[in-house]
Amino acid sequence: MASAGQYVSPTAEQLANAQKAVQQFAAEWQNPVADNLRVLMHEDTQNLIPPMTEPANREGVVEHFRQVLAQLPDLKVDVLQWAPTGDAVMIEWQASATVAGEKLSWLGVDRFNLRGDRMYKGQVYWDTRRVAEQMAEAVKRAQQQPNA
Repeated sequence: MASAGQYVSPTAEQLANAQKAVQQFAAEWQNPVADNLRVLMHEDTQNLIPPMTEPANREGVVEHFRQVLAQLPDLKVDVLQWAPTGDAVMIEWQASATVAGEKLSWLGVDRFNLRGDRMYKGQVYWDTRRVAEQMAEAVKRAQQQPNA
């Protein structure tokens, strides 16, 4: 058992599964469709994504992204870099979406654990306050435009 903070090298199988999971993640997030995101997750997954206050199962995650994509239909996530440790994968990404006619972008990280090449547990991190402020400012600027 590894102590806290110790890097655990993935086995060859874990590395291959991580590579496949990251490739699938990257592909699904180029033109995301909420229902298609199921392919990334085990049925019993538990994922915590802002602004959730407790983890959701696969159907809860799909519903969350249905709502997000209804508000941000051109949302896209690009994988910048990733790293495996044991059965976990960290993916640094850049998201972009149009809000009130302005293209916004922000950075974040997904950390998830894999069973095979699908996640069974995940946590997502990004500066939610900064993103909310960017969105609010974009809406405010749009409202100040003539003919808005």
